[in-house]
Amino acid sequence: MSVDTKAADPVVPIEDPEFYTTDPWPTFAWMRRERPFYYYAPLDTFVVTRQRDIHEITDQADVFVNSRGLFLADIKYASQSGDAGVTNAFFPEGGEQVGTTDAPRHHDLRRVIMPAFSVAAMEEVQVPVAAQAAALLDGVTPGTPVDWMELAAQIPITAACHLIGLPATDHGRVQFWSDELEKLGGDLTLEQIQAAAAEFQSLQAYITEQVELKKSGPVTGKDLLSVLLTAELDGKTVSHANVVMFAMTALAAGGDTSRSMLGGLVHCFADHPDQWDLLRKDRSLLRNAVEEVLRWVTPARAFVRTAIRDVTVGGQAIREGQHVYLLYMAANRDEAAFEDADRFDITREDTAKHMAFGAGPHACAGSRLARMQGRAVLEALLDRFSRIELAGPATPVRGHLIRNSWTSMPAVFSR
Repeated sequence: MSVDTKAADPVVPIEDPEFYTTDPWPTFAWMRRERPFYYYAPLDTFVVTRQRDIHEITDQADVFVNSRGLFLADIKYASQSGDAGVTNAFFPEGGEQVGTTDAPRHHDLRRVIMPAFSVAAMEEVQVPVAAQAAALLDGVTPGTPVDWMELAAQIPITAACHLIGLPATDHGRVQFWSDELEKLGGDLTLEQIQAAAAEFQSLQAYITEQVELKKSGPVTGKDLLSVLLTAELDGKTVSHANVVMFAMTALAAGGDTSRSMLGGLVHCFADHPDQWDLLRKDRSLLRNAVEEVLRWVTPARAFVRTAIRDVTVGGQAIREGQHVYLLYMAANRDEAAFEDADRFDITREDTAKHMAFGAGPHACAGSRLARMQGRAVLEALLDRFSRIELAGPATPVRGHLIRNSWTSMPAVFSR
């Protein structure tokens, strides 16, 4: 639903998933211009839509913390979910989640996991990802419609299995757990979220099983489990709870958002055939094209931060305990940050300033992995097809508050 921006104080329904899928862009433009810190009273939350304001907030991670919740559901159900919170209910007790831990502990935890996201580690993961992308597209019959989202869903699971060090034969189980965690950002009741969290707990036993298998032989790989089993934290080996937590978080954070990005690749180039033709003529634009898709799609729409003391940002006073909703998708069309921001243009020089991976010390640790998948799929598409078209309307994900994506996308690929 589009908001009537002519009203003196329009209500922007940030808790309504339909709002994000039915042309919210005029509303976002109005917010950036007139209400850059739009106050959403039901959750005592300021919705932030300008890039410069989001940067100022994320650079003050000691003031705007992650530990009090990342999602609107964390705020909405805070009084009912207790100290554990909605997000933490999905993860093992005693484990520390990188995304919901504040500095200085956040830096310690991030340091431990980053070797698994190194350039060398990504080069190893790229091999099976590129092979799978090639195999999937070799199976596409030119001129015959396929559901691109069914294909796109498979690649992030392959990437996650190799990143974490899980058997490549367990794709179905990994996909199930990834889908369960997506419900955390859905428009669900507390009971529905708790039911999904209970299902997700079965992943703990599976990862424990894989950890024991790793320990039974030489631990030498660049995968996350191997990295964790040979790393130190606080001068000793990483606790089992943290090994399980880090592995679960890696799976949770990358699966659905990478699927969204890969869906966006096809959707963007089907909608902008001139840009596809341009890329086919000049593959040096490939990396920039992936960045522009990320800016355009913004798979993760927004995350929450909470002020732990009174502060003023961008002229807006924010009291201790109030929340800010960092609306990255609106900031990625910020006219002050991007020239002609509402144009999809793979040649734009400013596209790398996008906020698809957040900003500040909590920027996504898996950004290199996501970009690698985008490039691998785009290369495979370019090698095989001269034209990409939609064979019918793509169906956006409904009932989800944090992700921009599609449940189905009928597409036709031509030689």
